[in-house]
Amino acid sequence: MVIVLLGILSAVLIVFIVTPFQAARDIERRADLVDAADLALNRISRELRGALPNSVRVHGTRHIEFIGTVTGGRYRRLPEPGGGSDIFVPARSSDSFDVLGGLMDAGLVVTRAPGFDCGTAAGHCLSVYNTGQPGFNAYAGQNLAAITAAGSNSISYDRGASGPAFATHSPQQRFFVTDSVVSYICDPASRQLRRHVGYGLGEGTPSLPTNGGELVVDQVADCQFSYTPGTATRRGLVSLRLDLENEGERVFLLVQAQVLNTP
Repeated sequence: MVIVLLGILSAVLIVFIVTPFQAARDIERRADLVDAADLALNRISRELRGALPNSVRVHGTRHIEFIGTVTGGRYRRLPEPGGGSDIFVPARSSDSFDVLGGLMDAGLVVTRAPGFDCGTAAGHCLSVYNTGQPGFNAYAGQNLAAITAAGSNSISYDRGASGPAFATHSPQQRFFVTDSVVSYICDPASRQLRRHVGYGLGEGTPSLPTNGGELVVDQVADCQFSYTPGTATRRGLVSLRLDLENEGERVFLLVQAQVLNTP
């Protein structure tokens, strides 16, 4: 009788106590995975919204790359009546110009020596009218110049070589202060999503180790990145899907972010 009663009690414990506890643990694991995926995707989409226009590109389906920006604004193209203003002239290799309305976050701009190592930690660069097309491609070092001085109402730049720094004016008189090149790479083999930054410009796919850089999230089962460029008047669309898995529980999140294409 004792053995029979113990068997009945064990069955009751399994059905009414152990199973609900197991279900609660499964729910907790899924919630943790959702939180981790949401945090990682929000971080990527937030950075993408501040990317240099037409600098977002996807290599394969698991590597997204872009050039970050610190700030931007509009430059003075025509002189004020009576003089005393500093206009932007694309044909000059080095110059300065007035910023219309003032330069937001001027204190964040890091000046640097002239040269073509933009996209690194050496300092910030000036970009005007980056369309991503030949002659207007920042990844090829085109339409970029080192920022040698930055104030609340003006910027000085130097290409570091002879010839014009910029090919033409921006139709909207826009300029951007570029920061480092950034890549997010997910690797299901190592179950990690990592962020790489500051490795410099290049037209081809960068050769970055999947186990280097900063760990953004682990427990990665799969991911998929895609980009629809749009047009100069319509924003591009980035789609980011991230699958996380832990102890048999798997979730995926899909986030879409609009990116500015107007140079």
